[in-house]
Amino acid sequence: MKKRLLGLLIMIAVFAFLGCDKPEQVTNFIPTPIPLLEEDDEQGTEDTKEKEGTEDSTEETGDSTKDEKDKPDFLGKPITKYVKLSEYDGILNIRKEPSTDSEIVGFLVHTEKIDVVSIENGWASFLYMDEICYVSEDFLVDKKPAYISPPTPTPSPTPTPIPDPNEAPPEI
Repeated sequence: MKKRLLGLLIMIAVFAFLGCDKPEQVTNFIPTPIPLLEEDDEQGTEDTKEKEGTEDSTEETGDSTKDEKDKPDFLGKPITKYVKLSEYDGILNIRKEPSTDSEIVGFLVHTEKIDVVSIENGWASFLYMDEICYVSEDFLVDKKPAYISPPTPTPSPTPTPIPDPNEAPPEI
């Protein structure tokens, strides 16, 4: 019994030692979906083919192809950019159209990486949730920016007590 207990303690110690590693730096990070560059999904409906009026050999075999309008076209190889914000806990709005009046569909945080498809008129387009969305180019940089430290709280001054004139002074 003692040998089993000793063996169990040794195994726990070994696992604990192997599990100890350098602590990882915790950051404010919200992952964005990775854009698919390859068209692995080639499923679709026959209704879309009938609307387009196209016929191909895949209909004869029973397979169908995905409507090309559902998937955005890449204008070239995506360029990696990073979000650079000026204050801790700031966010960068992701918009449906390249306009500040457009609907907000998500947000990015400081140092977050995106793959930009194109940049036009101050707006960067990228793939977000299987749709082309936009962010302002002003907040994107080529290299990962340094982390922004959280602000240190300023101590509030403690009020000094004012002696009550009706009280007797303390005896010494």
